[in-house]
Amino acid sequence: MNELTADGLIAEVGVGLSKGGKPPILVSIVHDARCLIAIDLAEREFRGAVINLRGEIKHRLDGRVDRQSAETVLSSVFGLVDRLIPLAESPILGIGIGTPGLVDSHRGVVRNAVNLGWDEIDLGHLLNQRYRVPVHIANDSQAAALAEFTFKGNGASPNLIVIKMSRGIGAGIVLNRQLYYGDGFGAGELGHVVLVEDGELCRCGHRGCLETLTGSESIVRAAQKIAQSGGDSALSRFAASPDEIDIEAVSAAVASGDPALGSYIAEVGRYVGRALAGMVGILNVRRIVLAGSVACFGRALVEPIRREIKRRALPSLAEDTTVETTTLGNDIVLLGAAALILNGELGLP
Repeated sequence: MNELTADGLIAEVGVGLSKGGKPPILVSIVHDARCLIAIDLAEREFRGAVINLRGEIKHRLDGRVDRQSAETVLSSVFGLVDRLIPLAESPILGIGIGTPGLVDSHRGVVRNAVNLGWDEIDLGHLLNQRYRVPVHIANDSQAAALAEFTFKGNGASPNLIVIKMSRGIGAGIVLNRQLYYGDGFGAGELGHVVLVEDGELCRCGHRGCLETLTGSESIVRAAQKIAQSGGDSALSRFAASPDEIDIEAVSAAVASGDPALGSYIAEVGRYVGRALAGMVGILNVRRIVLAGSVACFGRALVEPIRREIKRRALPSLAEDTTVETTTLGNDIVLLGAAALILNGELGLP
């Protein structure tokens, strides 16, 4: 306790009730004793934040991404961290990064990230060499799961599945209070499970992957076709032209009661539910949380997922399974990157 106090990590906050002897001295974590540098290598832009030990975002920055080459993408990461470090008002505990792709979290190596043009990038070593602080890296879906468990888990269950649905689809899995990475760090690659034979070509090389059926780009393309069909779509109220339609416009149109889009999102939910039914049967994790840009559809997406799980999984398991959307919003990967540091450096959760 003396060492933690000397380090400024804890402080006395009062005196507790005596149980017959000397009253205990109460101590608490000093929230701002350390800073966490968190990075989300998101699909549209890179996001960064300075976060305290309670998961409170103190400063936030976005960074433009030059995707011309693997080297320019790496320079964009360095540039964002360079801008964040001067904003830290206390010692930096570490840098945490949530990135798309296949990540060897133990070595800090991004084995493959198609969107970033990275192949076997030793990102952890490069960042540690440049900034001389601990670096922790995970796949963005895995980071999202750790964020939900750390900041919203409430200790109710040691297990959790988070489905991050954006351009890509991935699952982050927490088992017995620890992230489950799989033997090759690819646990949760749900987006590249084939559900439709000879379907649309996926960037992984297969056809009919879940990503091609439920990813944000696929949803926007389908909405654009609906808008161009000349029917009475609510999309015209939320986007001036089909080219300006984005996932937020589609969500607003669904919420307004657009029948064609509502049916389409229900179909998206059925595909997701079909994939999740297998996970329910294999892992029997009772809490499933949806995150990412596609989670904005809320109940319109959640209900068909629930129904499909009940149709396809063992009834007694399906009945015990809840499906909900995260309340952490777009910050979920940033908070997950912070949780990676807390987990790696302080042993939490």
